[in-house]
Amino acid sequence: MARATVQDVAKTAGVSVGTVSRVLNGSPAVSAASKEKVAGAIRQLNYRPLASARDLRRDRTMRILALAKNLDSPIVSEAFRGVGDAAAFSGYVSLIAPTAGELEREQQLVDMLRNGSVDGLIMFSPTMADDEIEAVATQMSVVQLCEVADSEAAFGVSIDDRQASYDITQHLIKSGSRKLAMIGNRAARSGRLREEGFRWALAEAGLSPEHLLFADGDFNFHSGRSLTRELLGSDLLPDAVFCGSDTVAAGCVREITDAGLRVPGDIAVAGFDDSIQAEMCVPGLTTIRQPAYDMGRVAFDALFERMTEPGAHRRGRTYLPHELVVRDSTKG
Repeated sequence: MARATVQDVAKTAGVSVGTVSRVLNGSPAVSAASKEKVAGAIRQLNYRPLASARDLRRDRTMRILALAKNLDSPIVSEAFRGVGDAAAFSGYVSLIAPTAGELEREQQLVDMLRNGSVDGLIMFSPTMADDEIEAVATQMSVVQLCEVADSEAAFGVSIDDRQASYDITQHLIKSGSRKLAMIGNRAARSGRLREEGFRWALAEAGLSPEHLLFADGDFNFHSGRSLTRELLGSDLLPDAVFCGSDTVAAGCVREITDAGLRVPGDIAVAGFDDSIQAEMCVPGLTTIRQPAYDMGRVAFDALFERMTEPGAHRRGRTYLPHELVVRDSTKG
């Protein structure tokens, strides 16, 4: 008797191949009813998931490419770990390449998809213009992860950065802060959305931003220190600082404490991402938790569906839930 395939399971369960993949990969983006149907089909057909790579078309490379400007960010690393684990489970090798934000380098790597060297592409914080991403995604298998451009053709997986920023700013306001500053990054799409959420929460509370500072280039610990130094030297000292990442927030806390001020007694500090820096920082950082690993898995599931199911072309964006994590760097 012939070995059951992914397609057989999908047909028996009455769902798509992509849904079967998501169930096998343990993705959170599947309904309980679909999980039950797929599990029943697997039992009925005696399907063995480890054979999944052999179920795919023989003319595939069984490789995908994942691009990011750099791999320094803990969120990028965790998201790509999710991509890699989901890809490996389905028999794919994931190739991860940093572009350093260089457009020519990014375009050269995208050519690997055009010339058939890889079967699919996951893009994190692309440098290419939105219309160029749209053109590539219209013809080939492309999914965006975390940093999502305005492209109808390229499906995206992220959190709602604007809402998350609103939530953490509202927490600062409810904790008693009235003179709020933000250290952000307008060079990133998520950074611009986080600024919108920050301004939204302030406007709703009838407040104006005390200070807005934005980093150019490397948005890192040292940027957090230097920009906080600029804040502390201004005439308008804030009572809370919202930072666009935990790494920057750690630099902010260090600079504030080195200046002889207390966190949160004098100035509350909040970050974003819930990376390891949030727990290592003293005091621990209040932050927004991104489900980076799950976002990576969901991104591969969407790509797998696009690569293996004829006519599959999911559009728009999927938002995974974020979480406000309150620690000692903020009051209340």
